[in-house]
Formats: sequence, C-alpha cells, structure tokens
Amino acid sequence: MNDSFAILTDSTANLPLPYIQKYDITVLSLKYLVGDREYPGYDQSGDQTFHQLYEHLRVGRNVTTSMVNTSEAYEAAKPILESGKDILYIGLSTKLSGTFNAVEAALMKLKGEFPERNIYAVDSLCTALGEGLLVYGAVRRRRQGQKLEQVYEWCSRSRWQINTIFTVDDLNHLRRSGRASTVIAMVGTVLKIKLILRMSQGGILKQETKVRGRKKSLDEIAKRALKDIKEPQTVFISHGDCPLDARYLADHLRKSEKVKRIIIQTLDPVIGVHTGPGSIGIFFISY
Repeated sequence: MNDSFAILTDSTANLPLPYIQKYDITVLSLKYLVGDREYPGYDQSGDQTFHQLYEHLRVGRNVTTSMVNTSEAYEAAKPILESGKDILYIGLSTKLSGTFNAVEAALMKLKGEFPERNIYAVDSLCTALGEGLLVYGAVRRRRQGQKLEQVYEWCSRSRWQINTIFTVDDLNHLRRSGRASTVIAMVGTVLKIKLILRMSQGGILKQETKVRGRKKSLDEIAKRALKDIKEPQTVFISHGDCPLDARYLADHLRKSEKVKRIIIQTLDPVIGVHTGPGSIGIFFISY
C-alpha cells in the first residue's frame, strides 16, 4: 500500500462507515437542518441513523442542507499535511454544490503553507455512490501501490464513465430541488408513473423512460444497468430508506457474472433531502 498520500472526500460520497475507518479516509461533512437543529451528514460515532432523516421527510417537515465551508476544510486537511502526507481530494460535483470550490480554496491556501507537499483535487462530476465509486477506485489503486499522480489521472478519466440509473418514489422531492416540473410531479403522483433517470457523462441528468408502478421501475433500472455494465466490477446500490427494494435489486444483479460484488448503502441524508424516501439507484462504471 502507498501510504504517502491521504484521500479526502465529502460525506455525500456515502461510503459505509467501516470502510471509511478501515482505509483511513478523511470525510468532510455536509449538513442538513430540521427546523433550527443541525445534523451532520457524516457522524463518526456511527450512532446516527439515516432513518431519522427520512422520517422527517415522510411527515412533511421542512429540511434544508448546507455545504462544507472553507474553514472546515482547512482544519481537516492541515493535520494531514503536517504529518508529511500529500492529499488527493475527491469532491461532490460542482454542478450540485459549492462544496468543491470551498474545499479547493482551502487546499490552495494550504499549498502556500506547505509548498513541499503535493495536493490534487478532482471534481467527481457525480454525487452519492457515484462519487463514492471514484473514492473506492482510488483507495483500491492506493492499496496496489500506485503513486498519487497515477491515481489522480485515473480519477480524472473515470469520472466521465460513472453511471447512475435511478428512480424516485415521489416526484415532488425532485420538483422542489428543480429536477422535475410541477406538472410532471402532479401527473406522476396521480397516475403512479415512475421516471427512470440516468446521470452520466460528467453529471448530465436525463430521463430515460417512464413506467407505471414501483416494481416495474425496479425491474427497469436493473435491466438497464445490466445492459450497460461491460466489465466485471463492484456495483453499488443506494436506497432512500427502502432496504427491501434494495435487496430485490441486488438479487436481480447477482444473476449476472459481470457483477462481482454488491455494496448496499442507505442514501446519504444530504442527497436524500432532494430525492426523498423510496429513491433507489444503481451505480457502476461503463468502461
């Protein structure tokens, strides 16, 4: 393992806590606010359950989110450089948040203070376990002994190949985040229409198709993912507090020899605010 550099990412990368701890990943936490109470997107104690956030959304409470600020990023990154390590930061897409720019500003300041250290920042152009997939790949290559520059170059190329195929249970959450019109949300709710959405090609979000009914939407995203997974790999599934649906998807995917391993994770609360309970997606790299 090459331990000459540390990997820094955001809580929105949505990786499991045991994995973060095992591979010594530094996580910058975005936040969500319910009323006047603030919660971290990433809780190092592991005591916080994401279920609580989804219960707030189910009963209609107003929940907002906030990004990482430059001061927080500076305080998290400085000890790493002081320890003699370089840094690779993999951040939430700039198309979705100002977090990457805030962290990059902190890293630029630190570069002036530690000119002997190498600091690289990668805009993942992704969110949730798409961002997490990039971190996962970076950790794997660091474990193989690759140099910082090699891992950075792999991240810069691979971010364009990450695919997310997903659906949501309630289009009103996407409407509030600006991803669906009021008309579409109303029609979808009344007719039980489920949109199949894809984020790919550097963060471009598009509607792939639409189906009627929850089960058909799960079958459709599984079918489309299996069609587009070309090389054997680890596949991620995230879910908005609907674990039974996630296991149903996983059972579909395991039928393919192209799926070597499946990691299932409850969707990060900061992203979950915008997609709502019942959202579910598959994340993979289309080599």
